[in-house]
Amino acid sequence: MVNKTCPKCGGHRVQMSNERSKHGCLFFLLFSLYYIGWIFVKWGIAAFIFICYDWWMAIIKAIQKKGYIWQSKKWISGVKRTYYCHDCGYNFKA
Repeated sequence: MVNKTCPKCGGHRVQMSNERSKHGCLFFLLFSLYYIGWIFVKWGIAAFIFICYDWWMAIIKAIQKKGYIWQSKKWISGVKRTYYCHDCGYNFKA
């Protein structure tokens, strides 16, 4: 369980699910050059976010003694977080 609240009903019984997109061998054979290029673009965007935003927000949150979720890690990992409310059955991304 996660300490998130449902935006629809306000319930606190919310569960997080990580979904990872997967591609097969045929996808890799057909689109390998474009896919490898997209990976380098994603790493570049993640590096830019890390330098311009994450590093500074981590320092600010450390001074405030609060935790910080790294935004650049989301770009690199490719994991989508979906939350499910057990009270009303609503699915939402946060």
